Amino acid sequence: MITLEGPAARVLSAYTHLMVERGIRGATLEGVAARAGLSKSGALHHFASVSALQAALFIELRAQARRDADEMRTAPEGVVRYYIVSSLDRDSELELLIEAAYRIAQTGHEAALEVLRECRREWLDVLAAATGDERLARMVLFAGDGMNHNALMDLPVGEDVLTPEHVEELIVAFEAMQSGGTAA
Repeated sequence: MITLEGPAARVLSAYTHLMVERGIRGATLEGVAARAGLSKSGALHHFASVSALQAALFIELRAQARRDADEMRTAPEGVVRYYIVSSLDRDSELELLIEAAYRIAQTGHEAALEVLRECRREWLDVLAAATGDERLARMVLFAGDGMNHNALMDLPVGEDVLTPEHVEELIVAFEAMQSGGTAA
């Protein structure tokens, strides 16, 4: 859910989706405007340049990551389970924003790298506070990253390493480590 409204939200959403689908070269102002259902000048009315779109994407990513961290803190299922399960979500606006920011970061764009680092620090802080163990928090973070990567690959049946059973086993193992026990 992009926090902007109206045509500006449509333009930012179009830019985000084009970044994910086509990369930095494919997310042109013309393409963004067309996807948003506007003329190029209409898109430029809301964002004067690709740099302005990138800045808006980073602001939106920070806001959504902050909301996500807040949801993690109060998740009834627990922080570890929330983080692991949400790592499988490939279609949320937050995941699209992260992927778009990664595409920008791959060009060496320092602001993109910094916003991604900020998001990661916030999630790690929430995990560390919840688990009481920085090492376990990092393990959960890295497991979630790996799961997210594998979900992105959309592996064919038979190569699926992210079955519900595997995910549950991993969560149970982390929860056992958190409580000082052993996984069954």
